[in-house]
Amino acid sequence: MAVGIAVVLWSTSFGISSEVLKTASPAVLSVGRFAIGLIVLVPLAARRPLFARTLRDPRTILLGFLGVAIYYSLTNIGLEFTTPGTAALSNAALPALTALLGLFILKERLPPRTIVGLVLATAGVVIVAGAGLTVDSGVLLCLIGLASYALYTVLLRKGVRAEPQERAAGGRQTAESVDPLVLATATAVWGTAIMLPWLIAEMAVGAAAIPSGWGGLGGLLVLGVVITAPTLVLFNYGAERLPAAATGVLTAAIPALGYLFALVLGEPFDAMTALGGAVALVGVAIASVTAPSTDSSPAGSGLPPHEDVAAGTSAVD
Repeated sequence: MAVGIAVVLWSTSFGISSEVLKTASPAVLSVGRFAIGLIVLVPLAARRPLFARTLRDPRTILLGFLGVAIYYSLTNIGLEFTTPGTAALSNAALPALTALLGLFILKERLPPRTIVGLVLATAGVVIVAGAGLTVDSGVLLCLIGLASYALYTVLLRKGVRAEPQERAAGGRQTAESVDPLVLATATAVWGTAIMLPWLIAEMAVGAAAIPSGWGGLGGLLVLGVVITAPTLVLFNYGAERLPAAATGVLTAAIPALGYLFALVLGEPFDAMTALGGAVALVGVAIASVTAPSTDSSPAGSGLPPHEDVAAGTSAVD
């Protein structure tokens, strides 16, 4: 459910981001949406246990780099060279990338019903891609960003699986759990910090542009408060508890939903794209109903105890 809600919110971001980019520059959009999101998240997360400790964990820096800085920067730059519908369709690669990385990095076994859902979802997005996707520089940038996000998803899951084994081997006591809000906020803090040099460079060359009008300022506010903040928390919560392949299948809804939202904004309708989107959504529905039971590990349990962080002994998995 958490990943599903995140996917619905995520799918609307392409059209809104494209609208903001009509008056704003990519770096201003990327940093601005997360700065606004952090205004909402930080006051809430700062009251929770382990927030400061999570910020010091090197793995959180890596997650911020992969899942925030690389993915959102490249996607927003890509939207300068392609349409929001095409950018949404490029997400067709995400389910397969996530499942493959989960298979090779996590050695996750794919239950037959998850395979059925993945096959249907992949078939649907292939139909969608064949019908409406044209490969240009914008799409290539989006695909590189997707590969980074797939790795981010797998590493979220890897942390949850690895930590109990590390504790058992080292005889350490179980640390207090880090909840999804804390982990998502810490990840966003580092991702935003990593993007700041890009914003400074954009300002230095005179390319920075502040959004204006309802479409620009309103869209940026919606991206930060309504989409970015909840999507980070919900996706992290679900990705830590579902196998990587199951999470990947759910993201197959992004091309279909993103294209539907692009239609609302005025992009032309294509029958084959609609058919592919329907097939992908059937696969998502199967995966959602038959996905394995959630992991019992608490959110953020892949992060190290405070003693390890303070001693500087934690390492990126």
